[in-house]
Amino acid sequence: MTTPTPTRRRTTSDDGRAAQPTTGASAPTRPGEVLLTADGLALLGERAVHLRAVALPELRPHLVARERDERIVADFERLSAEAERLERVVATAATLPTYDDTEVHVGSRVLIEHPDGERAWVRPVDAVEAFLDDERVSLASPVSQALLGARAGDVVPVDGPAGTWSCQVVEVVNSRPAGTRRRRRTAAA
Repeated sequence: MTTPTPTRRRTTSDDGRAAQPTTGASAPTRPGEVLLTADGLALLGERAVHLRAVALPELRPHLVARERDERIVADFERLSAEAERLERVVATAATLPTYDDTEVHVGSRVLIEHPDGERAWVRPVDAVEAFLDDERVSLASPVSQALLGARAGDVVPVDGPAGTWSCQVVEVVNSRPAGTRRRRRTAAA
């Protein structure tokens, strides 16, 4: 997967003035290159190792059973393909740069406030790492597209499938202290 071309949009700051049009993520340096967060790259590598070292070996004995369950065969093939895909991604991906400004970039952690007052952390990332935890959101999503280039205090329109809604950017964090990852809870395998 490649990083989508950023879209240009206008945002409104918290004082109601229109902000200048901005663009989000920089384009990959090589065609087909995937840009990942440093911890996303590490987690994808860990997932590939887990599949090869734990999940696939657990299924292998069931493949030779006389009355094997074809669902196990399908799981083995699916996990093998996932491991191969992750290994290719990890081998060829580049790590996103670290930004020291207050603008939302690919990989930034962003605290947003919904119209109903609910707050949530989101992190625009390449789709290949979007499944890793609950705050990562694919760059292809409407909320990611709306946030790229925004700053704290901006109110951005999000063009979602059910219509347009606005959210306020409360905080932008462009660097994360080492060792502070939030994982999504998933079933084993």
